[in-house]
Amino acid sequence: MPIRLSGMVSGMDTESLVSALVSSYNLKKDNLVKAQTKLSWKQEKWKTMNTSIYNFYSGKLSNTRFSANYSLKSSTVSNDKYAKVTASSSAVNGTQKLKVKQLASTGYLTGGEIKAADGSKITGSTKLSDIIGTTDGSISIKTSSGTKNIDITEDMNVNQFVAKLKDAGVNASFDEANGRFFISSKVSGKDGDFSLTANNDNGLNALQKLGIYAVSVADKAEYTRLASLADGSDDYNAELESMYTKTTAKDVAKSYADKYNAAKNKLDIMAADDTWDHTYTLEDYIANIKEETPKILDAYDSYKVEKKDSEGNTVKDSDGNIVYEYDTEAMEKDGVKDKYDADVRKKTSNESMIKVYDDNTKVIGDTKDYVTIGDDGKAVADEANEKVVQEVNDTNDSRRAQAKALLDSKIAMASTAADGAASSGAVRIDGEDSEIELNGAKFTNNTNNYSINGLTIQALGLTGTDEVSITTDTDVDGIYDMIKGFLKDYNDLVKSVDVAYNAASAKGYEPLTSDEKDAMSDDEVEKWETKIKDSLLRKDSTLGGVLDTMKNDMALSFNVNGKLYSLSSFGISTLGYFNSPENETGVLHIDGNKDDTYTSANTDKLRAMIASDPDTVIDFFSQLSTKLYTDLGNKMATSSTSSAYTIYNDKQMNTQYSEYNTKISEAEDKVTTWEDYYYSKFSAMESALAKMNAQSSSLSGLFG
Repeated sequence: MPIRLSGMVSGMDTESLVSALVSSYNLKKDNLVKAQTKLSWKQEKWKTMNTSIYNFYSGKLSNTRFSANYSLKSSTVSNDKYAKVTASSSAVNGTQKLKVKQLASTGYLTGGEIKAADGSKITGSTKLSDIIGTTDGSISIKTSSGTKNIDITEDMNVNQFVAKLKDAGVNASFDEANGRFFISSKVSGKDGDFSLTANNDNGLNALQKLGIYAVSVADKAEYTRLASLADGSDDYNAELESMYTKTTAKDVAKSYADKYNAAKNKLDIMAADDTWDHTYTLEDYIANIKEETPKILDAYDSYKVEKKDSEGNTVKDSDGNIVYEYDTEAMEKDGVKDKYDADVRKKTSNESMIKVYDDNTKVIGDTKDYVTIGDDGKAVADEANEKVVQEVNDTNDSRRAQAKALLDSKIAMASTAADGAASSGAVRIDGEDSEIELNGAKFTNNTNNYSINGLTIQALGLTGTDEVSITTDTDVDGIYDMIKGFLKDYNDLVKSVDVAYNAASAKGYEPLTSDEKDAMSDDEVEKWETKIKDSLLRKDSTLGGVLDTMKNDMALSFNVNGKLYSLSSFGISTLGYFNSPENETGVLHIDGNKDDTYTSANTDKLRAMIASDPDTVIDFFSQLSTKLYTDLGNKMATSSTSSAYTIYNDKQMNTQYSEYNTKISEAEDKVTTWEDYYYSKFSAMESALAKMNAQSSSLSGLFG
């Protein structure tokens, strides 16, 4: 804002005069600001209202459309310490008898307390060899996913061993504070249990020394099975074949072809590269740079100096030879540093090119006898290639021999291990299936949960010789609460809409300017603005349309099995125009609702209807809510003036708000223009008066 000094000669209050002269322009600007402020308040009011409508639309109204969302059936248990039961809509009404014979358990091993051979405490970084004394033990973990071997190596520590156990398909951890391993199945039940067995004598020693040897039902079964395998039998051969993965001629042939083609592709790219001298063949060029490259830096031998360490001593390599480096500072002084840097880059580039050429040439040499070369020069996988077939046979023979040695070792010590060995202090819980009897029929599962004919049963405790009763019936309370919740949300919404639509007029109230706010107290300003905000949706046609849609739909009748029903058929109605509190003429009341002071004393017709004919009740409310859901959805459909799921013209309001920004800016520019104009006129007048006063003083001096 410019600094203006005016009225110094004339003594006039120029600022007040200019302010008065531009007041009409300021008034237009202020009116635009007020209109924009009022629009922004209306946008906020609509956002809040739209959120309420959408929450009802996507919440209780949407849920009430589908019969699956009603709690159609409920089940009670005569003694809930034995079982927990829930019923679906397909459950049969009546009483059933339940016995819980066995609960499911998860295979679990609590290891014995262990210490290192020297008596020290074991941590995650402790090597297993410091605990068991050997490093060639082998054990197996068998789960429902298969069998995996764990070989104890020289450097394996506790944490690594735990990781191997997890990779094998069990949960595992080591508790350093208590010095114990904890191992468990990932799933409960008999089939989900795991076995932890030794593959050789050192493996058995490892299990004992690590405190995890305990022959469980699963372990004993595995040892017994292994001990029964006779070399050469069908079972033996099947076990042997399952212990290693065979390689195929197809895989081997493809691997060689892929390697050959990848190497050839790299050499082809190198041959086509324009960074080398193509007057040579690629082979000759590589031969030349192989001879040239080692000599590139010979020109700088005079700059070689002995390399020194931080203490000034000459550095030597592992063979006792002096290590040299280049004196780049001297090169810089002699003006050869740039040339040296370029030669270093050239040497590095040549060495890289030589390595790529040699590496890929070697791959081609190593693979060419295992493939067939096509007319395009590319390798084709050849499963019948003699060398491929020989490699496949050799690989599989080697794998089979290794597997056989391991299997024979496992069989050799299986009988001894199955009969038990020195205790390691481990405690084992076997994985077991649960078992229940429902109406005398036996059911088993790997968990304690059952889904039987519409009932979901969770076994909690053993009933022994006793039995419990499961009683299933229509869930009157569940259906009633569903409908009651739907009507409550409807009532809350229709009341808030009525309040906004029937709000008192705020005629004569407009948003305040800063000057107007300064003339009022904060409390007065708040009341003034609240008066305006409360009235912003008064008699709004869009809001009125929503209100009419809601009330009209809720007054409709629907056909259920050839008979028309309305809300009044279920004891649901308004209190009437004259009996309803203000803005609650659309609020619905349920006869007999204990939470409703107006209708709690009336006969509970809705609950009685649910108990006697739940299907009719649900069918009616599904039709009613579907109708209202569809009509509200149409009201919230996207258009050129509104976004999706929006009742009001939000797009149009956003455009209007932006237009106000432009109009306000233009109005402010006009105020500034006229202010500058009037100030310039007054300034000219001040200058003229100053000159006149000066001339008058001069004349007075002449005649004085």
